[in-house]
Amino acid sequence: MQCSLCHKQAILQESFSAKQLALEYWRQLKISISFPEEQIGLYHCPNCSYLFFATQGQSTISGDNEFYNTLNKLPWYYFSEKYEYTYAKNFIQPNEKVLEVGCGKAAFAKYIPQTHYIGLEFSTDAKKMAHANGIHIENISIQDYAESHPYQADVVCSFQVLEHVSDPYSFLQAKIKACRGGGTIMIAVPSEDSFIQYAVNNILNMPPHHVGRFSDRCLKNIAQIFDLQLINIHHETVQPEHIDFYKSIMFSKRFFSPKLLNPNPLIKITNRLGRYIEKIPQDAYGHTVIAIYQKP
Repeated sequence: MQCSLCHKQAILQESFSAKQLALEYWRQLKISISFPEEQIGLYHCPNCSYLFFATQGQSTISGDNEFYNTLNKLPWYYFSEKYEYTYAKNFIQPNEKVLEVGCGKAAFAKYIPQTHYIGLEFSTDAKKMAHANGIHIENISIQDYAESHPYQADVVCSFQVLEHVSDPYSFLQAKIKACRGGGTIMIAVPSEDSFIQYAVNNILNMPPHHVGRFSDRCLKNIAQIFDLQLINIHHETVQPEHIDFYKSIMFSKRFFSPKLLNPNPLIKITNRLGRYIEKIPQDAYGHTVIAIYQKP
């Protein structure tokens, strides 16, 4: 399998039944999904350390507009406040032109009111939510936007987006093209170095929701692949909304191997127990990692 980030050879790390994954989506969220092939694999690239999901026939397994519009109806899906927003705004100067890719309902815009903000988002429902808050965003891809607006943005950012993208190379290449020379590129993604790497049956970190996973090593390699200067990699602490999640995962991993999917009903019991038993070390990595790059 060819790596979709660096285009080198990737190695199959784990595989599972698409039917089993569909059953988990229905059990947990009452969302009906289907895949064109029966087996899905998690692949690891030894060259760039990217982890990604794919079928042997390389069918598209990322979510479509209908899938995300369904998720948008869940009241907890879009957070209006995120730790990475507070951190990222420190790298943005007044009057800079900020392009946010995969902006959702454009919640980040309120953190940087002194800038010229532009949001791109595929979800039509998210666009309606943004408009209700007086923010105009476009349902257009970063690839198309970069073609018509190259080298114009001072800052190009994406928060919890890259893990959804089936072709991260063209996505990142377009982000860089949209950015001026000397500008800033920001990426916030779930950290594969954090507790979530051990999560079992964590369907929202699997297709069709998430199709890629990023470690610090992979984020460092992105700078090499795209000739960027890495400014910083920053991990959030375990956030209040993830405390029970952290405790459940870290307690359960003592008893079960970290397979992607496991129907064993005892996992539910250990997850519940973990909320009361497990402790969180002060230096524990939280869910999200933020990488800051500068374009030459």
